Amino acid sequence: MDNPSASPAKPPTPPPLPPFASFRQHERESPYLAKLASAPDDWLSRPVDPPKPYTYEPIHYFFYGTLIQPDLLKRILDLEQEPELRPGKVIGYSLSSWGQYKALVDGRPGEEVLGYAFLVESAEQEFKLARYETSAYELAPCMIFFADGKSPEQAQAKTFMYAGDSGALKDGRFDASLWELQMGMRLPPRRRRQHGREEESS
Repeated sequence: MDNPSASPAKPPTPPPLPPFASFRQHERESPYLAKLASAPDDWLSRPVDPPKPYTYEPIHYFFYGTLIQPDLLKRILDLEQEPELRPGKVIGYSLSSWGQYKALVDGRPGEEVLGYAFLVESAEQEFKLARYETSAYELAPCMIFFADGKSPEQAQAKTFMYAGDSGALKDGRFDASLWELQMGMRLPPRRRRQHGREEESS
């Protein structure tokens, strides 16, 4: 029979911890500290290379409306010579009428819009084109496929697309989104609901 007064056996004493230095040997060396240690002594005092000056890269613009007229484009951009326009097309778009003007909108896959391309050569020319088109149009990227047999045969470009509701434009409905964009204010909710009912009943 066990003696209840006997004390329990003591657990074995754990081995002593290794010296702190041995832990340091297994630590992963910081790549930043290693790079810093290998840097030359005068790296902080070395002059920094100045940033390269900004250079504008010319880009083609695709025109399909009034801007395909060389005389008008020459006047808008203050050109000294007649602008060189290349015939071409964009694919996946369609044209609608916004009053007396044409407006480029998204079309069916494979649908083509014919027009002309012009190589814009400065940011100032881009600004003048945007000012002429007004807030009714927004700039969008596109791919031009040229039709004159010259090189390049295609190019990344920009074009002006209708900035409002293309569905309302195609259906001939009041475009509340374009009105708000041009006026810089929102229609009252009551007016929005009224136009919504008119569109549903039409």
